[in-house]
Amino acid sequence: MSDSKYLTVSGLVYILTHECDIESENQRQFNEDVLIVPIIPLGDLVEAYLEAGTTEQLTSFLTNLGAKNISRLLYLPPLNLALPHGGVIFLNQITNCHISVFENTKSIAVVTAFGLQEIELTLENHLLRPKADRLAFMPV
Repeated sequence: MSDSKYLTVSGLVYILTHECDIESENQRQFNEDVLIVPIIPLGDLVEAYLEAGTTEQLTSFLTNLGAKNISRLLYLPPLNLALPHGGVIFLNQITNCHISVFENTKSIAVVTAFGLQEIELTLENHLLRPKADRLAFMPV
């Protein structure tokens, strides 16, 4: 890509930063940024996928998503009006923003202990999995 631009939008995110690290009462150095990952509504993902691919490819993709075969994506079940068909956490788009962005926002949900465990395992698998090709040992 020869040209890249930043785009700032509002939408659903999962906050990765621990809540004690972003409390306004907790005045410490490096305490003003929040680590987030976008949540893509499943309907939007399906629509975009069909624009670029076939129904058969979409079926295969959704099968792999449900089987947790795509390390960078994690399916979230339906949630009220915010995610009526569920959503997908896209781990390749982990980013940060200033804590002030969250001043006029509201929480729509919290995850259960089981949900948190699934998110943590997915993060660990995606970020810490070994390379596909083993690198040769290089002496010091």
